Amino acid sequence: MKLKYAVYEEAYPDGFYPFSLVKPSSFIIYRYRKLIEWIKEEVGEIEGFIAPEYIIDAYELKEAKNFDVIINSRIKPERIREALDQLKDGESLWENSTLVASKGSVKNSVKKEVNGFLFKGSWEITGSLFSPPFEKSSIEGEVNKFSTIDDSKGPVIIEKGARIEAMTVIYGPAYISAGSVISFAKVTASYIGKNCRIGGELERSIVEDFANKVHFGFVGDSYIGSYSNLGAGTTTSNLKNTYGTIRVFNGRKKVDTGKIKVGAFIGDFVRASINTSIMSGKTIGPFSHVSGTVDSDIAPFLFYGTPMDLTKVIEQTKRYFASKNTELKTHVEELINGAYKTFTENKS
Repeated sequence: MKLKYAVYEEAYPDGFYPFSLVKPSSFIIYRYRKLIEWIKEEVGEIEGFIAPEYIIDAYELKEAKNFDVIINSRIKPERIREALDQLKDGESLWENSTLVASKGSVKNSVKKEVNGFLFKGSWEITGSLFSPPFEKSSIEGEVNKFSTIDDSKGPVIIEKGARIEAMTVIYGPAYISAGSVISFAKVTASYIGKNCRIGGELERSIVEDFANKVHFGFVGDSYIGSYSNLGAGTTTSNLKNTYGTIRVFNGRKKVDTGKIKVGAFIGDFVRASINTSIMSGKTIGPFSHVSGTVDSDIAPFLFYGTPMDLTKVIEQTKRYFASKNTELKTHVEELINGAYKTFTENKS
């Protein structure tokens, strides 16, 4: 009998803060593909999702109601098969009190402790960019003759509908999705989602769909959420002057990444004013506006440090969607209200 699989989205806050507050963790980009795509590659089509109601509604996900196996969306793709092979009927796997996978009822299961199956945080995601799943370059988009594509260190994918403008250099591995425009830029080992506009320098970073970094400025070892905009001159630090390891806030506490190169983690719908400087390892919560020097973590729903009125957040976001051919139009109000309620209920 073919097993039915459900993908479990942890309730905020989890290891993929600040992104998981407003999107399924399985939509996070890992090795140039969404985690849900890696999961489906291992188990086939899924029965549905176990997730907060506002996430289910906003992304029009199928809610899982009839299933045999649960898989945490934060599981490392390379260890999915190993986890499933360890599971027997009536058992569940747990890592640091977090469900990794289960077969049968979680409540009545025999619990087994495991280690190293779940991503600890988004810094592990950006660290995957030198390991693409594609082996050869594929250039289907428009590439200006005065630009350079260097795939000597890794393949470059430029989807049909993307445009690489003059004086741009792209060093592989790299992935440029349809609808994105890269202008007068240097892009190294990075993923750029659909309908983005990128300029300046981007290195070992992920930029999700409909996000913009149009002008000069350096972004390195960072993750930029969907619908965010970085003003001209916005720059992220990715290295301490002391060369010490960098700590990152994971929604609950600061965690030592063990790495000396870690950039910023910028949630969905963030606005950074011109010449914003973001220190290494900092998180910026979704819907927040920042300027100047960001040397501490920024909570969601802040307007330059002041809590935002939700009516204005909804109004501004709807205005943005009305001006662009974007996704998530229908349920944006439910998404904002759900995310805000979840955030306020989980404040420490």
